[in-house]
Amino acid sequence: MKPRSVYLDELTNTSKNYKVKVRVLEKRRPRTSPGKVIYQSLLIYEDAIKPHKIYEITNAPISPVKPEYKSNPADLDYQITFNNRTILQPVDIDDAPAIINYQPISGLPRATDYSEMFDIVGIVLFVEEHSRKIITAKKRDTPQPLSISVWDELAEDDCTMLTPVSGQFKIVGLTALRVSNYKGFSMTTSSSTIIIHSPIGEKAEALSAWMTNHQTALAQLQSRIYHIKMSLPVIKTTKISALRSKKAKSTLQDEKHWLEVTIPNAELHKINAYMGCSKCAKRSGIPPGHTYTCSACSKPDCTTTPKITFSCDISDGTGTLPMTTFTSTAEQLFKMSASDIYHMKHSDDDKAFTAVQELLRVTTFKVQVGPAKSLSINNILQWEECKSMINSILADSVNDDNIAPTYVTQQVPKDASTVIYSTQLNSPGDSLQKMSQETATPNIQTDKKFKEKGKKDETDSPLTLHT
Repeated sequence: MKPRSVYLDELTNTSKNYKVKVRVLEKRRPRTSPGKVIYQSLLIYEDAIKPHKIYEITNAPISPVKPEYKSNPADLDYQITFNNRTILQPVDIDDAPAIINYQPISGLPRATDYSEMFDIVGIVLFVEEHSRKIITAKKRDTPQPLSISVWDELAEDDCTMLTPVSGQFKIVGLTALRVSNYKGFSMTTSSSTIIIHSPIGEKAEALSAWMTNHQTALAQLQSRIYHIKMSLPVIKTTKISALRSKKAKSTLQDEKHWLEVTIPNAELHKINAYMGCSKCAKRSGIPPGHTYTCSACSKPDCTTTPKITFSCDISDGTGTLPMTTFTSTAEQLFKMSASDIYHMKHSDDDKAFTAVQELLRVTTFKVQVGPAKSLSINNILQWEECKSMINSILADSVNDDNIAPTYVTQQVPKDASTVIYSTQLNSPGDSLQKMSQETATPNIQTDKKFKEKGKKDETDSPLTLHT
């Protein structure tokens, strides 16, 4: 009996003797089961199925999709599987590669559903030599390189081939990318992503022509990225006046600057001392001395401890910036424990605070700042604190080389908000950018998984793309 032609939404698990004409929208990479499977028969179609091509499928088994495995509620309730009786007939007789409609990075939506995927084409500017561990339509140009996390086997041979040579630039296409706002505006690969090393099409050709005519600009941008990514961690201070003069279009997301400052006018009412969770710093009504599971962070074995936030203006003589410090840094600045600061605040001990005020006025310390996520998301330059270096010395002894500085990385509560400076004022309804110890990196990040002595880890080797 001749198979009857049907549409996908007509198929159920009882469908027999049918054929369906489909276009392949995406093709995921094959994965083998991590468990031990006896007598497993694995069918890998490889080049027999190509993305964006049209095929006629006959007599493929139909099975229901479990609700927990549906990535999109709008997906159909059944899935097609292939076995050795399935007939796969290509409808396109032309074997030429499909032309992909690449989207410009500047036109990508900043807020999307996770199920949406995009294809982009760009110029590779930078690839880090070593991998690093990760824990967990308008016509306009964007001055910010794009950060993309490339996972699994794509981070190996495919990304190794992308390493640029000085003075030579490569154009690559990446398909089926998802938007991520984890570290500013960035993108991440999916199981269907393909890295195309020689992209074709109108947009790829236009980008190639642009690249030919802008070699000097690309070389300058590449040089800036190398300087930021590969420079030695030498502490070189910047003046606040110089920081204020920087513009978003000339600032990269990875930039870090050290400021050497004092706190000329600390105020007692700007100290917020409260009892909070020892692990996430959220306010807690549990009395001290009790162990509990925190309702905010869901971590067990939490205790209630004093927590401190201290807002102030820092100065280096050329200007001032607002800053908010948290418990560990406040203890270093005040030369007091969190418990003593808590007691001083709630007992209105003006005498003790006067001594602290004078100490902060004459003590010089260093603050490292970097661009907030708003730079890569909205192209608005805001600065936020990354870490502090407390010298614990008076201003007249700041040049004493015999005193070893203490580095303090703040443990920042998840709901803490600190914007040190913005070159563009937000509207009254805009919310402040959340404080983060990790800032977005202006590059394509490639991650490769490896196994060592039974342990499984995740690493990434960043590379930078510009369109």
